Amino acid sequence: MYKRTILALIALLMLITCCLPGCDGIGGRTMWFETPTKKVLRDSKPGRNASYTVYMAADEKEGCQAVVKYEFITGPVTVEIDKPVNKDGDAIGVEVFLEDYVPTTYSQPFFTDESLNGVSVEYPDGLKPVPDDLVISSNEATPFYILFDSKDAAPGDYVTEFRVIDRDEVIDKGKITVHVWNFSLPETRSMTAVSDLSAYSIQKMEKSEGEKTTELYVKYYEFLLDHNVCAYFLPYDILDERADKYMDDPRVTNFRVPYSDDDRIRAYYDKLSQKEEWLKKAYFYPLDEPSDAAAYNDLRRAGMRLTELFPNYRMVVPFFIDPAIGDEDGIDYAEEYMNIWCPKLFCFDQENIYSEELAATKEPFADRMRAMCDRGDDLWWYVCWEPGDPYANLYVNMQGVKNRSIFWQAELYGVNGFLYWSSTFWDQIADPWNDANTVKWLTPYVYGDGSLLYSGRQVGVDGPCSSLRLEAVRDGIDDFELIQLAKKAGATDAQIKKIVNIVAKSITDYSTRDEDIVKARRELAKIIERDAARR
Repeated sequence: MYKRTILALIALLMLITCCLPGCDGIGGRTMWFETPTKKVLRDSKPGRNASYTVYMAADEKEGCQAVVKYEFITGPVTVEIDKPVNKDGDAIGVEVFLEDYVPTTYSQPFFTDESLNGVSVEYPDGLKPVPDDLVISSNEATPFYILFDSKDAAPGDYVTEFRVIDRDEVIDKGKITVHVWNFSLPETRSMTAVSDLSAYSIQKMEKSEGEKTTELYVKYYEFLLDHNVCAYFLPYDILDERADKYMDDPRVTNFRVPYSDDDRIRAYYDKLSQKEEWLKKAYFYPLDEPSDAAAYNDLRRAGMRLTELFPNYRMVVPFFIDPAIGDEDGIDYAEEYMNIWCPKLFCFDQENIYSEELAATKEPFADRMRAMCDRGDDLWWYVCWEPGDPYANLYVNMQGVKNRSIFWQAELYGVNGFLYWSSTFWDQIADPWNDANTVKWLTPYVYGDGSLLYSGRQVGVDGPCSSLRLEAVRDGIDDFELIQLAKKAGATDAQIKKIVNIVAKSITDYSTRDEDIVKARRELAKIIERDAARR
């Protein structure tokens, strides 16, 4: 009894002492590192990584997370990180963002785990500047996203330190090593990604008018481009000479041509045909998700019209239904006019698109898509408010490894493009920072659909802010590039399959371990580095 009383008094004295003026006022200090895909919930338990190594190619952006959690804290803190430097004193770029949380609720059928049904959880997603005086809540995990930029970097190790500071005293710190491989990623990525960018939504959320909205659209466009995503429409009309620099940009893999009147389409063709690379990037998107014979007839009419007005046109029409049309199906019916095939991701489980009658008479869906690729067509795929679990998607309240694995799964099916219907769909919400239920008319239980960006006005940024999901898209496209580079370096089909299978074996069989993506990337890099060393 006497011993317990003494221990209690000591504990009380420590608590009082910690709260006296001049003390840092922080107890139970814990800091750890996580992979970039880990979504750190507020009640997360401390991880094991007291230090961390980021692996990346030259001319790549890749991140990690630093997380702090304190039992109690009485004042604001600041965080800082120096540019990582190598043994020669050369530095690479680095930025730090505070992760913002939005409320979500799990629901079936979007998540198949019945125990989650109706459970509400705040998820991290938006990335905003770190305030100079950051107030951290006691007993809650606070994650920071750290983004490294290896542009023009020499291979080797670059070292830095992430620090948490309270009143000029470093109260926590951790070492980060950035290992840059001996090869670079090309400016033009092998995987294309396209998404709508709404000037209306930008104007609404940024409270902008006139030229300011145009200026912001350019910033948003270039921000997406920096994340390996091409907005549907260029910042300027194709006939405007200001569009030329974007059409010339090797990072711009595709841009949408307005499906307009005859004279306008001819004018677009006249200009774009001046450069072969412009024509190769231009595509039409005349209708969306045809579901019956009438809609497929509209598709054929669009193809006939473009054949006359825009020779050798490229056309994408996303679809998820394959209706019977007389003795044919939608795929047969569209085959003559389509050259960018874009099924919804879950169509590769063909029971989701084939009727029993079609399944009995048609080739497997994946085989038919590969046959289109063999004749020279492109194969893209897309997700939107569906499919939900067990398929991968870009939901806010879905594991980050699932957001990123879409681009590993693409390799399994010969897919080389990703279409996401919008990055700024804010029509149904007042503020994306507080409400991620963007498609309320469809469901109250899908979060982040059509919204990969955040408006910067609310957090003091003149332009857009990123999300964990947009970072996963950029990283996934870079992962896909590593796969292509490994092929060029001589990897066999069996080697590629074995490495890709670390992350994904099918569209429903994939890893939920964040570290598996890191492992697979390193295996690909070994093949590429060996080949680079021989040259």
